[in-house]
Amino acid sequence: MSYPQQAPYPPQPMPYAPPPTTKFGALAWTALILGIVGVVGSPVLFLNNLTAVVAFVGLVLGIIALFGSKKVLAAIGVVLCVAGVAITVAVQVKAVQELDAIISGTTNNGQVSAGGVDQPVAAQAPPGEVPTWGKRYTWQDGLAVDVAAPEACTPGPYAAPQGVVRAVKFTIVVTNGTDKPFETAVLSVGTDAQFNGKKAESVFDSSGGCEGSGFDSTTVLPGKTFTFSQVYSVGAEPGEMQLVLQPTFMSDKAVFTGQA
Repeated sequence: MSYPQQAPYPPQPMPYAPPPTTKFGALAWTALILGIVGVVGSPVLFLNNLTAVVAFVGLVLGIIALFGSKKVLAAIGVVLCVAGVAITVAVQVKAVQELDAIISGTTNNGQVSAGGVDQPVAAQAPPGEVPTWGKRYTWQDGLAVDVAAPEACTPGPYAAPQGVVRAVKFTIVVTNGTDKPFETAVLSVGTDAQFNGKKAESVFDSSGGCEGSGFDSTTVLPGKTFTFSQVYSVGAEPGEMQLVLQPTFMSDKAVFTGQA
């Protein structure tokens, strides 16, 4: 008598081991990506405000991720985020300084010397000396300007503005000591003219005693000069006059002062 054979038991599967959990792994990767964005975008002036915020968010996430399992990755993200914020601050500080220099300019950082168009240039004056009538101001690139002592003139009936109590004419000579042609159109003359601490108005006269006043745009070749005159309305009594000349928007300002 035979008995039915019992089917063998199927092999039991090995117990499944779950993968190790990654704590704050996503935060670590996010901090790394945001740090890279912050570093790449921080040198760009018009983008670094946004990338600085991104880097700051990444910094917070990276600090949290340091308590997780991806500590090395989180640490790299934190370092990149800090670098992004630091570079942004440095770039913006430099930009502000450059903007202040453009708007305000610097004053009398060139050379002030005696002389003029037909006179030899004397030794450089002491640093910080403010040029006055009859002295020459030379910028670092070799461009120079002379302002002669003012002469009294009487505007004609059609001069502007009307009712000028007293007017003075300044003869200004631009000497191009550079190696390139100079366009006088970029020369700022008299926009900050003052008389006794108040703004001095320019006088435009085409047919009176102040005829010839005004600034013409021209090209001054290297080694050549250009002469023009400017007329200003001043008070009835003599006082201190101030003229400011600036050849380009970013160059130093030459401030001339003296009696007028």
